[in-house]
Amino acid sequence: MDQYVQADAYAAEQIGAKHGGADGAQAERLMSLAINARDALDFDLSAVREYLEEITSVLGIMDPGREGVELVSVTPVARGCPGKGGLTPWQLKQVMDHIEKGLALPILLKELAEVSRLSYSYFARAFKVTVGETPRDFVAKKRIRRAQMLMLSTNDTLSEVACACGFCDQAHFSRIFRRLVGETPLRWRRTWKRNWHPGPQDTVTARLAQ
Repeated sequence: MDQYVQADAYAAEQIGAKHGGADGAQAERLMSLAINARDALDFDLSAVREYLEEITSVLGIMDPGREGVELVSVTPVARGCPGKGGLTPWQLKQVMDHIEKGLALPILLKELAEVSRLSYSYFARAFKVTVGETPRDFVAKKRIRRAQMLMLSTNDTLSEVACACGFCDQAHFSRIFRRLVGETPLRWRRTWKRNWHPGPQDTVTARLAQ
């Protein structure tokens, strides 16, 4: 577990507690987000990041170095819900660990099913129940978000970024990027890189991407 992300999640929970008496609806939302961030620490740091960013949004906090930068939104992972046909917490952790460690490599649905000890077809359904989208779409978003962080924080060529994020070539990377982001990687990078300055959470993400 990354000590910096853990510290951020703990701080977020304290923020939620601090605002508990000010605004009922807002306080409840903050506490829910903080608890979700804490619970996600064991299986998906990207989900923690999503929750922390939403907390700053609720509080109206803007990071000058990140203001306006459009990153692909990765669905925050819900907790396992085996009673409703989803993955159990330990299965979810195993799957997320496998995805996080293998983003630079091909990730087969068969592999994810094996680490969760489920059949191919049952795993696909259970993953969608738990996460809200198919394994293929989830992994694609994770790859593109990591690619965005690399494009902002390094001077690697698009071909190198594509390779580091598990795409078979630059053309494949550009096709998926355009489908999810709405523009080419080159144009997106030129738009956002010049005025971008990494914050603490971005440093964590870039470190995980290496």
